[in-house]
Amino acid sequence: MQTKSFFTLFFFFSLLIHTICAQGKSYEGPEDPAGDIAAEKEGYMTGNRVFIYFRNTTELSDWPRVNVSKWPNNPDGLKMTDGIGLLIGAKVYIEDDNDPSTIDTIPITELPDLLNPNNDKHTLYYLQTSYREEMDLDPTGTVEWGFYPVFGYFDETGEYPALSNIPNSWPANGWPSTGLATKWPGEWNGRFGRGVTYADQESYYVVNDAQDQEYLGSEDNVKYYPRPGHYIGDLKPDVTIQPGAPWGGLGLRVSVRGFQWNNPQARDAIFWEYSIANVSDYDLRDVAFGYWLDNSIGGDGDDDLGYFNKQEDMAYSWDINGVGAGGLPTGVMGFAYLESPGLAYDFQDNDNDGLVDEKRDNEATALIGPTDGINDLNAFLEFYKLNVEDLKEHWDADEDQDWEDGDDANGDGIYQVSENYGDDIGIDGVAPGELNYTGPDADGSEGNHRPDFLEGVGCEPNFNTTDVSESDMVGLTTFRMFPIPSHAPSNETTWFKNDEAMWGLIGVDSLEEYLDNVSNLVEVFASGPFPLYQGRVERISMSELHSYDPLEGLSSDDHTAPALYELKRIVQVIYEKDYRFAQPPKMPTLTATPGDGKVILTWDNIADTKTRDPFVGNINDFEGYKVYRSTDKYMSDPEIITDGYGTPMFKKPIYQCDLVDDISGFTDFGLVNGAGYNLGSETGITHIFVDNTVQNGRTYYYAVVAYDFGAPNIGPGIAPSENNVVIELDEAEEIRSIGKNVAVVVPHPRAAGYVPPEVTLEETELLGTGSVEPLIRAQGALKQGHQYALTFLVDTIASISGYDYGFQYITNGIQVYDETDSTILIYSEDSSKYIGQNIVFRDTVNYWVLNNSEAISTDIFDGLQLEIDPAEVEASSLSYEKSGWITGAGTMRVTPTLAEGLQLSWKYNITFMDDDSAYVGIARSGTIRDENGTSIGSNKITQPAVNFFVQNMSFIDTSTGQHPIMDIVVQDVNNNDIVDIEVDRFFVGATVGSRWRATAFIMDFQLDSGVNYPSPGSSYQVDYNRPYFSTDTIRFSVEKENALDISIVQSDLDSIKVVPNPYVMTNMMESAVSNPFLNQRRKIMFTHVPANCIIKIFTVSGVLVDEIIVNNEPSNGIIHWDLLTRENLEVAAGMYVYHIDALDIGEEKLGKFAVIK
Repeated sequence: MQTKSFFTLFFFFSLLIHTICAQGKSYEGPEDPAGDIAAEKEGYMTGNRVFIYFRNTTELSDWPRVNVSKWPNNPDGLKMTDGIGLLIGAKVYIEDDNDPSTIDTIPITELPDLLNPNNDKHTLYYLQTSYREEMDLDPTGTVEWGFYPVFGYFDETGEYPALSNIPNSWPANGWPSTGLATKWPGEWNGRFGRGVTYADQESYYVVNDAQDQEYLGSEDNVKYYPRPGHYIGDLKPDVTIQPGAPWGGLGLRVSVRGFQWNNPQARDAIFWEYSIANVSDYDLRDVAFGYWLDNSIGGDGDDDLGYFNKQEDMAYSWDINGVGAGGLPTGVMGFAYLESPGLAYDFQDNDNDGLVDEKRDNEATALIGPTDGINDLNAFLEFYKLNVEDLKEHWDADEDQDWEDGDDANGDGIYQVSENYGDDIGIDGVAPGELNYTGPDADGSEGNHRPDFLEGVGCEPNFNTTDVSESDMVGLTTFRMFPIPSHAPSNETTWFKNDEAMWGLIGVDSLEEYLDNVSNLVEVFASGPFPLYQGRVERISMSELHSYDPLEGLSSDDHTAPALYELKRIVQVIYEKDYRFAQPPKMPTLTATPGDGKVILTWDNIADTKTRDPFVGNINDFEGYKVYRSTDKYMSDPEIITDGYGTPMFKKPIYQCDLVDDISGFTDFGLVNGAGYNLGSETGITHIFVDNTVQNGRTYYYAVVAYDFGAPNIGPGIAPSENNVVIELDEAEEIRSIGKNVAVVVPHPRAAGYVPPEVTLEETELLGTGSVEPLIRAQGALKQGHQYALTFLVDTIASISGYDYGFQYITNGIQVYDETDSTILIYSEDSSKYIGQNIVFRDTVNYWVLNNSEAISTDIFDGLQLEIDPAEVEASSLSYEKSGWITGAGTMRVTPTLAEGLQLSWKYNITFMDDDSAYVGIARSGTIRDENGTSIGSNKITQPAVNFFVQNMSFIDTSTGQHPIMDIVVQDVNNNDIVDIEVDRFFVGATVGSRWRATAFIMDFQLDSGVNYPSPGSSYQVDYNRPYFSTDTIRFSVEKENALDISIVQSDLDSIKVVPNPYVMTNMMESAVSNPFLNQRRKIMFTHVPANCIIKIFTVSGVLVDEIIVNNEPSNGIIHWDLLTRENLEVAAGMYVYHIDALDIGEEKLGKFAVIK
């Protein structure tokens, strides 16, 4: 009786707990079709130095393939893992009706039913994964029962899974959202919103386990249907495997994201985040998540050791002797288990953060007080590194109080760019000021002063799914290390096909620390068991880290790895920042133009004009550009700058430019193992570099990277970030794809007879002094036949009141117009945007001016660049070269005034007439100053009559249509009130009304006392060196490319040669290969060949060895031969004869070369 009463009490208590804790709901995210093998894609994460191949099935790396895992990603890198697999295990309970003749299918999910000892039940074990071996198979052995990718999350016509840096890998019609709806076509489905990327490279895909028909066969008497009424092919009838079968497995949907940052502090780590949703109709009471890691440190066999460092909360493994394949050093591979599933309904504080049962899918319903919702205040403050005064009124669902409301200062309900919008930016995650911002969210979630989240659509920052800390995480409960299990048939080995054995591995608490068994090591990480309720989503995430650490420390009792520990610290910062780490500037697009012995690199200005980094307050933190060059596809040539441990860490640029902003030199923050980042030397920004240190015929790999100035005041100090350099190779080490900031180029001489396009400069008379030379820089971007005009911007810095032609100016900008069809501004520079130090600020006089200290070069436009030489003219000065007698002669001295003359520095003609009153002065008053600015007082003769007049030839008086006439006053040197030619001085200047305003220059004939006074008809020009003026227009045009010049073809054919000749073993044109299973690609080069020709190669006995059909671009005068016969066999050593038939002109060329192996 007592037993029965006890059970009754226990039962009702359990029922009460269950009622309170019933947390299942319908899944509100996308309604995906069943996964399909036809949806499988292969991709490569190449966003930093951790290179890894992945399938969109949750499997990373592979075996026995070689080029699927490498660190570092250069010729010295080695394979580090043979495979990483996601593990999801569960136990499902089915009611046992104790009738062997019936099929039991009723799940037991209610807690009281599970606890009731009178209820008989079956236990089904599941282990869901996708891996290359030892998977559950259907009875035919042809269909794996595990995860398959879902259509809709990639471009079905492409070859890649969705990658953030490859837009054509994204689904064309948008991303699955809620139900069958889609969202955000043409933009990246970012973790933080529409088009939002915080990493240098992200990947994204979705799988489900619908194809797992285990326990659903005709022979099974106990069956579990996770989604009754749902069948494979319901939503996508053309599914390729198991159409019509019931939806199987556990009813799981897994979305997977990979992240990589190229920041120097994070470039040796990769992150993977898995969001696992229960889309079934039932709660899953016992679930465990984890990973399977198959080590292959160095790729050289079974000689790995592993250690779990509890203090660092990280496992790592290394090669016992530190030597891998090819004798290369192996380094260390770490594995940090970052995020674990949450236990949101057990009334406990599982992660010791002072909060009980925080969630990442609850809705904000009310504002609560600063300490409301906190269970243990001291634990909360310590965990989140806060003080009591930091606590604030907050929304109930924002348990950790980090969601920041905005400040709509003008109260119009819309955040302006100038207003602080905080995190209240709407569920699309796009804030005002972002390049893809189109206005407030249509659903009203932006600017409503409340944190918002909608499953399948999006979430505001620092809330629910975007906030890793809003989960009561269970932590790592299992870590095991063991050698690869036997492949002998058994249902007890810990392989994926043995579901119950795998549950015993990941579903129990077990933390091993060290395995000294040298082996092909497997590591297993897991969290569980925990409930995964219907419609709920839980996450796990991990990071794979790499470093070079001394073998002595790894082999010691403490197994130390200091470089790896430092990287783990940065990994933790990235994780705790919700995967929002420092971004590099926008990636520039590089264009390379090969020339004869040179390569011209040009790139756009998107980085310096469009960058916004949310990590540092959404500011433009662009600082400069670096250009790297390599002769190998891994860009390893420039990676020669080492860290404090002697490990190559930074690339040495062949060119660098940076802003003039007092940010320069090496950083003293964000050091990478003691090494700082070079921020530049205040050179000013340009977007062109000409490399004149190249060899024709050799392949060069260039990359231009934009970098920022770092974040010295965030956390431990974050190093500057620069764009990643991506050259993706296939297993044959052929280029699969390159980033837009990368160019592969082979410099070459021109083809025989080729005449390149030219730029013609139109002759014109200018007020300004200097020269302009248009240069062709990017021939492929030229607009042949187009006409252009260069004009100048000026600023008036002083003027003569009331006189139209009296002002001093400086040139402070340029503009280029395309005048071909209409006048279109295509290029400009001024004080708000300029290249390098083309425009400088004179702080002593407070103005900007075109730099006159040397010739300046514009940026590239339409494949052209202008070199402008201002001839060191900033302020006007009398030009003795341009001044002198035009007609006639005489002895006359012209003296410019130092101050007032700067406002009258034009071109003047002094014309002498046979008329003593050719000009009569008009000034009667005003102060008249001499060349030194000293007033001549009353010692003057006003309104004199003279036999010459002075015209300002730089302007036309619009009222008369004539050149303006300058006024004249005589300085009465001998004070006799008579104009004496041989003694007096004649002041030429500007008069307003009858008042003298300024003196331009002074004439006198004192040198020979007027003996050689100019005769009538003589004319003298006074001119100045002036800066370019606003009326100056320099026109130039791009002539169309000429056809082949037959007259020079023959001489060009005489220049044809074979390089090298003789060929001995190898040469500089042959690129190295890092894969030991690949042969060196041999080649020789024919130079100065016609662009259209046929080359035939014979043995000396006349046997045809190979034929090369040349169809180059018209400018390209080289072709390589791979030293293979027509039968694709290597040629033998010996002498060979070549015959070249120039098809367009009918000319021929014979020659010979030797091959010495």
